[in-house]
Amino acid sequence: MINYNDRIIIGTAQFSNNYGLSKVKNNIPSKHKLLDKALEYKCHGIDTALEYGDAQKIIGSWAIKKKYIPKIYTKISGLGNINELNKIFSKCLEDLKVNKVEGLFIHNQDNWRNNSTKLFAEKLINEDKINHIGISIYDEEAIPDDSLVSVLQIPINIFNHNILYSKKLEKFINNGGEVHVRSIFLQGLILMGLENIPNFLISLKEPLSTFQNFCKNNHIDPLSLCTNFILRRLPNSKLVLGSDNLSQLDEIINKMNVKIDDNIIKDALKLGNNYPNKLWDPRSWNN
Repeated sequence: MINYNDRIIIGTAQFSNNYGLSKVKNNIPSKHKLLDKALEYKCHGIDTALEYGDAQKIIGSWAIKKKYIPKIYTKISGLGNINELNKIFSKCLEDLKVNKVEGLFIHNQDNWRNNSTKLFAEKLINEDKINHIGISIYDEEAIPDDSLVSVLQIPINIFNHNILYSKKLEKFINNGGEVHVRSIFLQGLILMGLENIPNFLISLKEPLSTFQNFCKNNHIDPLSLCTNFILRRLPNSKLVLGSDNLSQLDEIINKMNVKIDDNIIKDALKLGNNYPNKLWDPRSWNN
């Protein structure tokens, strides 16, 4: 059994009670227990954002009780002048009950082009309020050639992984950049029972059924395959994984630490390439 626990970043979009297809609602104590479990597993960090409802406040109310907390990464849109951005970031620190975070992501990839955003990011690094500045991107074109950016957050899954072959991404990594992978389960869709797929995503039922049958025929769990191919293709990456409850986090930990044969991974990636569809990008979900 491998141990990839230190590659996990706990996603907290679910803390907003309005994320994903299931939109599971949990109370604050249950979310604190989830963070306790992440601490127990020695996960690398926590991913949050100003836009995730009360997520930052929930993390903050948990963090003040702990002697040690994992690294925290948060996100802001990056739009505004330096004073406006400083006010927004200060709100993040206030909610999180910390004086510094490990990394700040610009949530909108287009806003990195704003000169004030870059100046603000540089200011935070110089003031030792963050260790890393990053961008949450969707496509290869948004990968910057900018030494100020040291982390990228990228959506990658079985059906949407072309960016893995990007020369720009390879250059970013070779220059010391770190990659955080999100949307691995596509808000839970890839692991969902076929009968639960929403009508507006019904065109994805066939490829999802094919993928599930592929996993069944190869005697592997879909969750294991979804995480393993990323861990193998991007050996130093971190995986942003959200969970609705403690048992789901336990399941993720146990199944991602299973080794899968390289040939199965290659065949799974080929399968994913056979089903191009704009709906693999949640930005196109107009439900």
